[in-house]
Amino acid sequence: MRYDIIIARHINDETFGIMNFPSIGNKGLISLMNDKLTEGWRPQGGVQKTTDDEGKPLFLQAITLKTCDCDPLPCPDPDVERQ
Repeated sequence: MRYDIIIARHINDETFGIMNFPSIGNKGLISLMNDKLTEGWRPQGGVQKTTDDEGKPLFLQAITLKTCDCDPLPCPDPDVERQ
């Protein structure tokens, strides 16, 4: 299992407004996540909003990638009484 955190300054893509170059711009969290989802990564939890050292907003999303076909951790038996 691999673990990573995606960090972006914006939720949506932002372009610089340069004509004939729509690919130039800042990718938002949604685009970055879509790229990782196509590679097989899966989100872990929700989006966290925080600020950087200069007070600008940052958006973070944890992601995981299953790297083996191993069995998941066993779940406790629901019939067992717990004290």
